[in-house]
Amino acid sequence: MRTSILQWTSVALFMLLSLFLIAFGLLYANVNDMLFFHAAAVPEAARHEVKPLYLALMKLIGGSSAALGLLGAYMTLGPLRRGVPLAATALAVTYAIPVLTAAYVAETLAKLTGAPTSWHIMGVLLAVIALAYGARVFGNRGGR
Repeated sequence: MRTSILQWTSVALFMLLSLFLIAFGLLYANVNDMLFFHAAAVPEAARHEVKPLYLALMKLIGGSSAALGLLGAYMTLGPLRRGVPLAATALAVTYAIPVLTAAYVAETLAKLTGAPTSWHIMGVLLAVIALAYGARVFGNRGGR
């Protein structure tokens, strides 16, 4: 079976998402202080008290994100590239869940605290997920 340009586009986009999640995870897992957009959500007087919990949660989020990116890279370079049925669906759904959750949290945090967080970054990620998935679906149609 011939691999279409759309199928390769799907592999490239899913791999890009995987690399983003790994880099994002490494950043979050290795912070030593509050990131400015998180700090803006915490009153100055409370920052010292919440910092240990914040750093612990950042390590959990970072480690989970990096692990998800590594698993996604494996799925992309293995099953997706080989054309395993539902591999693209599994990747798209698995990536969309934390991104949608992050978008909701960002908007809620901004509304409650005025922190400069936004769903826009997650919107871009969701668009890339949709493009990667769509490229796979339409690439499979053209290859038959």
